[in-house]
Amino acid sequence: MTQPNGLYIHIPFCIKRCSYCDFNSSVYQADTASRYIAALGKELGGVKDFPYKTVYIGGGTPTAMSKKELDELLSAISSSLNTRRIREYTVEVNPGTINARKAALLKERGVNRISLGIQSFSEKGLRLLGRIHSRRDSLDAFSTLREGGFNNLSIDLIFGWPGQSLKDWEEDLSGALELDPEHISAYCLAVERGTPLARQIRSGRVLRPDEAAQLDMLKKAISFLTPARNGYTHYEISNFAKKGRRCLHNITYWKNLSYMGIGAGAVSYLDGRRTSNVKDILRYIARIEAGKSPKTFGERLAPRRRAAETLMMALRMTSGIKEEDFTRRTGFSLRELYGDVIDGLCESGLISMKRQRLRLTRKGLFVADSVMMEFI
Repeated sequence: MTQPNGLYIHIPFCIKRCSYCDFNSSVYQADTASRYIAALGKELGGVKDFPYKTVYIGGGTPTAMSKKELDELLSAISSSLNTRRIREYTVEVNPGTINARKAALLKERGVNRISLGIQSFSEKGLRLLGRIHSRRDSLDAFSTLREGGFNNLSIDLIFGWPGQSLKDWEEDLSGALELDPEHISAYCLAVERGTPLARQIRSGRVLRPDEAAQLDMLKKAISFLTPARNGYTHYEISNFAKKGRRCLHNITYWKNLSYMGIGAGAVSYLDGRRTSNVKDILRYIARIEAGKSPKTFGERLAPRRRAAETLMMALRMTSGIKEEDFTRRTGFSLRELYGDVIDGLCESGLISMKRQRLRLTRKGLFVADSVMMEFI
């Protein structure tokens, strides 16, 4: 069996659910969190023997838990895995949930990368997104983590929220540059059905920027962050990194490599088989406590579908994919599968094929979803 590159650990607790969020999360409750951590430890025991290169603890908000609960989680990981051999060990943190004691604990337990969910420096934007923190909280959280010894900090920003202007977005980008993190993720807001924000938009209470405005914001992020003086490379549609600071865990996904996921709703992908755990937190806990598998879904991807997913994910990266790499990963010839599609997209100026490497052009980058659909 192929060895999974990365391990994802899902922590489904938040202080409060944000208005745009449809992730598998719920409001933190101490008694549930304690049982959940114990269940995670048991599931981890069954997948501990792989030589993971990356570990990513996401959510939810892992640092919504108490220091004691966080210590129990990190201790369970340390007792199961040799964390000194892990190249990249990331924990998601939200402003308003981190302090010097928690930062010191993360550092002590071997965490070497933090993803900080700032989302916006605008008080107006933070209120609309339903975030619990303020701009001041974001600055304080970043400072606390820096002072705690973390030299690989990533911050998340969201653009395209209702009422946001291009000037608002420029101010968020300026705020990010002032902090000088090693990595910046800039995501266009996805309005998911059933969320409070979706209901507000549907009722006409708020209006989000149109697609043209969202495209201008993506263009602005690229032009703002990538000048040589700022030191960031645009290496994936929504991600910018300084030299040597690309997110190794996410690259596993974009290269369609194998990974393991544990926790409520977590997904695993091994040897072309995708599985997922039960989403409901209490059902997940009950299954683990009863000695049952938490997996409730599994599918074996047909070779052609695996090949299509490999190509579409690779095109998210600005480096694209080499023909020989595609063949090595999938067993198929890129030209034999998609020759006509590639020729048509090249003629349209949306992709390029140079030195046997297929990648999106700058024009194609801004309509990436439409380009990728051509390979389904």
